[in-house]
Amino acid sequence: MNPNKNSNKSFQFAIITIVCFGVFIVFQVLAARDDISEETYTYASSFFVSLVFVAAIASFVSSIKGLKEPISVKKIIGLSVNALLILLLIAVIVANVMDF
Repeated sequence: MNPNKNSNKSFQFAIITIVCFGVFIVFQVLAARDDISEETYTYASSFFVSLVFVAAIASFVSSIKGLKEPISVKKIIGLSVNALLILLLIAVIVANVMDF
């Protein structure tokens, strides 16, 4: 049994989240240059942003579960990336609530 099971899962989710966020940025650039239609941009960006939020939450939960596991590079990277993404998620939610 792998002693860093939750830390490894957290690291994998962090990588997935970063890749999806990168794809979202690519779609934004393409939409700004009018290389794709607005409808395609809306659907694709909605999908990838939703995937980022779900993966960030799942990753953060795995990070918290893995706090008692031995320290490793993957654990540190996963925990720091996930904490940053959760803080950004909270900031986005607070900004949207304040707009109402």
